This record gives sequence, C-alpha cells and structure tokens, in this order.
Amino acid sequence: MPRADDIRGQALEVARGWSPPGAPRSWRLTAALFDAIAAHDELLQRLAAVPADRLPALLASAAVAFLVRRDRPVLLAGYFPEPGADQPPFDDGFFPAFRAFCSARLDDIADVCRTQRYQMNEVARSSQIALGIAATAGAPGDPVALIDLGTGAGLGLQLDRYRYRIGTGTYGPAAAGLTLACEVRGPVVPPPAQLPPIAWRTGVDVHPVDVADPAARAWLLACAPPEASALSRLAAAMEIGRRHPETIISGDVVDVLHPVLGGVPPGLRIVVVDAYTAVFLAQQRRVRLAGILAEAGRTRPVTWLSLDPLVPLGPSGRDSVQGLPVPPALVRDYQDGGVFAVLGARTFAGADDRGRLLARAHPSGGWVEWLGP
Repeated sequence: MPRADDIRGQALEVARGWSPPGAPRSWRLTAALFDAIAAHDELLQRLAAVPADRLPALLASAAVAFLVRRDRPVLLAGYFPEPGADQPPFDDGFFPAFRAFCSARLDDIADVCRTQRYQMNEVARSSQIALGIAATAGAPGDPVALIDLGTGAGLGLQLDRYRYRIGTGTYGPAAAGLTLACEVRGPVVPPPAQLPPIAWRTGVDVHPVDVADPAARAWLLACAPPEASALSRLAAAMEIGRRHPETIISGDVVDVLHPVLGGVPPGLRIVVVDAYTAVFLAQQRRVRLAGILAEAGRTRPVTWLSLDPLVPLGPSGRDSVQGLPVPPALVRDYQDGGVFAVLGARTFAGADDRGRLLARAHPSGGWVEWLGP
C-alpha cells in the first residue's frame, strides 16, 4: 500500500509532466488538478488505502472529474470542459473550490476509487505509435499483424483509421473521422508516418472497455485529462471504435500473450504495441514478456514497440522498460523536468535481438522528439 507522501509525489510529477513551463494554457487545469490533490492531506490519507498498482493519484483525478460532471457542483463545474466545447477560463478560484468539494465529498471520492479502475485511453499517442511502426515495420507495403497490449477501449487498434498531422507532414485517410496533431521537436526529422497494411489485429486488456456502453464512455471521459481537445478527440475515437469493433482478449497481458501470438496468421510480421502498460509491470514480468516475444521471433520477425515512462515509476525513473540503453542526459531531463515517455523498438528475428530508443514523447501525444536517424 502506498504512503500519502508517495501519492503526493506522484501527483506532483504528473502535474509537471502534463503541463510543464510553456505548455498551452488549456493544460493549466490538468496541472492544477494534480497540484490540488497533492495539497489535500485528508484526500491523500484516503488514497493511501488504494493499492499502488491502481494508481491512486490518477484514480482520484478521474473520480473528481466523474463526480463534477455528474453532479455539477456550482463553484467547481465551470472549470471542467465538455467534449466539443472550448476550454473554460482558469483562475485561482479553482483551488478553494476544489478543497471545499473534496472535503465535503471525501466518502464519495473514496467510493469511486474503490469500485473503479483508472483507464487512460489517450488516442493522441497513436501519432507517436504510428511513427514507431513506420520506422520499424520492414519493407513498405508488407502487411503486419498488430497486437495492442493494455488496449483498454481498443482505440490503439484503430491506428489506420485516423489521420495524422505530424510536423509538416499529413498522413492517413482523408475521410477519417479524427485527425491527430503532433508537434515535432528537436533537430532530427522523424520518418514519414506511412503505416503498412494491418491485415490482422487484436488487443489484450485485464479489463476491456465496451465503447458501446454509455456508462463506460462516461468513465473513460473522466479518466482523460480535463483539457478540451483531449476530451473531443477521445469522444471521436470512441465513435470510430463503436463503428469498427475489433477483437479484445480479456486477460493479463503477459499470461495470455503466448496463445494470442499463436493465433496470428502465418506470413505476417508481428508488431506488439504497449503504450503506458509495461511501466506498470513488475521487472520480472517485463523480462517474461520479452522472453515470450523472443520465442515467437524464432519463426518470424516480431517487433515490440513500447511507449512508456522510465522505470521505476516516479521521479527516480532511469531505465527503459525494454532494457534498452538510456542516454544519461535523457535521464537527467526526466528526473528534473517531469514524466515523459520514451518510444523504443526491440525486434526479435531468429537469434537476433536488436533494439534502440527512437524518441521521447509527451504523455498526451502533443509532441515527439526523434532521437536518431
């Protein structure tokens, strides 16, 4: 079980990572929400009863957003955006309104945290994943099989149904119901995000989410950052998922991976994607995951594409979840400036096991910085 101070540190780290200095003003509410959670001692004491693997700080943010949207408390509701609407103005009145709401509703917040699991489905990360697949998928035009670990609502299985504006390039179907924008930072230009044909796809999640269920959609919106564009793109992605349902296997991502790999049709290169999933696995489970992929790679190429923060989870993170070398300067930036993800690729082909870090990336898909040619 976590200590209150541990949860406080997690909340402050998330606040720094999502809304660092220079971030758009629309992200101010997200940072303020986690800052306010970190400052509310009674709430932190309640959250200390939530197991650490259920991400108490993030779960609390979702519980507050869920209750605010459902019950519309007068002083607080006006700060929270709705899908398709503009970001409401933010001012320092948020903090006393938050304190008053949380103090009055501690039991309700604790009840939501006890009965729900945090389900972050940030579809904007698909831009970063698309770049990783394009950079590692092999010969252009060759079809691939896509396995999305920790897929949640399955939004990551819809990669080829989104349109992307990445830097100065535009990719994907012109008639897509959702366009995702991603800023390119740094001196290195990433490869074009030209996705190969996805001939077979399935997802794995301990608790799959049915986007056809209104209650499930309401909880997913609560788990999204309270930022107008994040909510609007999530709503659009859920509609695409509702119209194009894909197979999602219920189970632990490590325990069921072997049979899932065995069900992939022959002749397809396999791309296994994990976005903010492996970071929550114990180290021995990550080793087991790599071993299963290496075994499958003896008969055909298998690429593990990971978009995860460094481990251990928290401000002391220093290692890649894939065991890839991390430059010391990147570790310093991570520990000093707040959480971000690293995009890594590890490919198993016969006896070969090759990997490298591709990029660093904003946790909500806002930017990507390519690390090499």
